[in-house]
Amino acid sequence: MSDIFGDENNPCICKQMVEDPEFDLSVQLESVRISTEFLTAGKGFCNIPFIHLLHFRTGPLATAFGSKAILREDHVLAFEPVVHTPGEVLKLQKPDLQKDGMCKDILERIDYYNEATQGKILILPCDTAGSWSIATQIWHFEDMLEAIYTAPEVVNGFLDMVTECIIEFIHIQMERIGRNFCSFNHTGMLWNPRGWYLGDDTMVTVSPKQFREFFMPYNERIAREFGGIIYHCCMNHDFQFENMADTKGFMGFDANPDYNSHDLIEKALSGKGVWARSIDDWGLIDRFRGKVGLFLLVRGSSRQEALDNASRLREHLQLKQP
Repeated sequence: MSDIFGDENNPCICKQMVEDPEFDLSVQLESVRISTEFLTAGKGFCNIPFIHLLHFRTGPLATAFGSKAILREDHVLAFEPVVHTPGEVLKLQKPDLQKDGMCKDILERIDYYNEATQGKILILPCDTAGSWSIATQIWHFEDMLEAIYTAPEVVNGFLDMVTECIIEFIHIQMERIGRNFCSFNHTGMLWNPRGWYLGDDTMVTVSPKQFREFFMPYNERIAREFGGIIYHCCMNHDFQFENMADTKGFMGFDANPDYNSHDLIEKALSGKGVWARSIDDWGLIDRFRGKVGLFLLVRGSSRQEALDNASRLREHLQLKQP
């Protein structure tokens, strides 16, 4: 199956999924079918069939505060911040997360999924990301960074409100989804029975000292609520690994091995958490095995090739046993 977030032959598929619930469901049910085939193959695969809300991206919660959603033709939802100054931020009120902005759209889409599938297919919550990721889609990024120095009390007060909204909206979605709630990981790639999967690319713009002061308290609050936290950041952020591992409730992170020091990954995770990334590099598997928690990935151009590769990896691991 091609990447549903827009391959070269179908660049607007994500836009269609946001706009058209029936098309959205048809795309996702094909993915469910494929995942079910692997799940029932009897070869140790963990492809969990699910329906997701990833095509709505990370900004629906920001729109509840008044930020504007821009559904671009290149398939990606973007979100335009609504405030620039500390004074404007102080005027913001906590929104109604059942009705305001795209939160209402998310909940209606969940209802549609449940009705169309008779509640028989697992559903993932939307990607609320971390407090800073949501906050900077409401308060212009550079202005908020500047306010760390000029109005830190406003920054902290705003982050407190945003964090409260993140927690509340996750609970609202859990209740709306019901018994077929899938996981605390919005990607579905890895199943999390507890511990929120917190995406935050903004951490790369601050120093470790600023991270401890302005990020960790809110991340720890989310961790307390959901029984832990797993960090996500897309590219290089290994200078924050120590702080991440020191977060109360830390369970792991999914650092990309192509952009982050393998030595720092090992130092931060050994004996502390899981490398929450699907690893298909056998050299990395051998290096980190027994030191950190690992999720293994096999690929194939066909179902049979993937099954064969899984068998070969299993044999390799058995031969490598101490």
